[in-house]
Amino acid sequence: MLTTTLSAWMTTLRHQLHAHPELALHEVATTKLIAQTLSGLGVRLLDYPGETGVVAEIGHGAPIIALRADIDALPVEETNDLPYASKIPGRMHACGHDFHTASLLGAARLLKAREADLPGTVRLIFQPAEEGHRGARIMIDNGVLTGVQAIAGFHNMPNLPVGTVAMKSGPLMASNDNFDVTIQGQGAHAAMPEASHDPIVTLGELIGNLQTIRSRNIAPDAALVLTIGAIQAGTTYNVIPNTASLKGTIRTFNAANRALAKQRFYEIVNATAKMNQQVATIEWDRGPSCVTNDETITRLLKTAFENDFKLVPAQLCNADDDFALYQERVPGCYGFLGSGGGVLHQSNYQCDDAGLAYGARFHELAALALLKWAR
Repeated sequence: MLTTTLSAWMTTLRHQLHAHPELALHEVATTKLIAQTLSGLGVRLLDYPGETGVVAEIGHGAPIIALRADIDALPVEETNDLPYASKIPGRMHACGHDFHTASLLGAARLLKAREADLPGTVRLIFQPAEEGHRGARIMIDNGVLTGVQAIAGFHNMPNLPVGTVAMKSGPLMASNDNFDVTIQGQGAHAAMPEASHDPIVTLGELIGNLQTIRSRNIAPDAALVLTIGAIQAGTTYNVIPNTASLKGTIRTFNAANRALAKQRFYEIVNATAKMNQQVATIEWDRGPSCVTNDETITRLLKTAFENDFKLVPAQLCNADDDFALYQERVPGCYGFLGSGGGVLHQSNYQCDDAGLAYGARFHELAALALLKWAR
């Protein structure tokens, strides 16, 4: 498929990125490394006003299609005993964005070698801050989709074997809404609860009440997850606190259900607090919409990939990805690429470097197919 030299080159880049992870919107050294690598290949860098992130182009003229990779790491302490393990305490490429970045750099090298034959322009988007769903919005606001007619990308998937691509048209990854609720009550001595408006009791009721959104408002055959991931209340055993809080997330694949879940969330939280003579404050973080693959683009890429990959149907994934924001503006396809190894977002996450060759080939074939389609 690819030369041993190119695979080794991508592996070296990934290990360098993995050893020096940077969090969302702080990818300064990562940005510098990407820009230097592309410049060394003779790839043209575009002026990009963001503090982190890189945009580059290969080829000339219309049509313009785009390929995207995310570059940020997670606030996770790595536990792997690897020669290239993270050197930064509390930070790790636990989602494989180093794999994504190295793969797109490999594709840049492949596409640059055939630049004279490209029937248009391939725009390379190295996006910061996918974690926390801010990066795509920033890049779009800075014009990275100007003139773009289609976009492609992938996420590595450790539970799939190397050489496998999972794809489907329509919804693929869930929308994401995060919530943070604070209950303002009245504290008291734990032995005198009648003097309090206990926010911990209210918190307990909310934990159960909020699950009725899924069980009693959403059809049984529709996918929706409401998870409370953190609770905070009190500091000691004999004091009822003044406040209590919880935070969590809602994931779904349906815009109407997403809106209904938010409506019912506010109603339940406020009513439960009022019933207990307390006041609720809700902070709502609207994240990306559902990653939704264009049917024509997906069919096109499946055809382009059939000789180089084992293609399998993709399953719906409750994780989110702000690639969805690009797809709201231009047709695109996002796939899952087998990377073999551990579990995403865990301190012992690993991936197989052999998958990098397939990552570069994914981008190269996608670019060629999209350019031909867009003419």
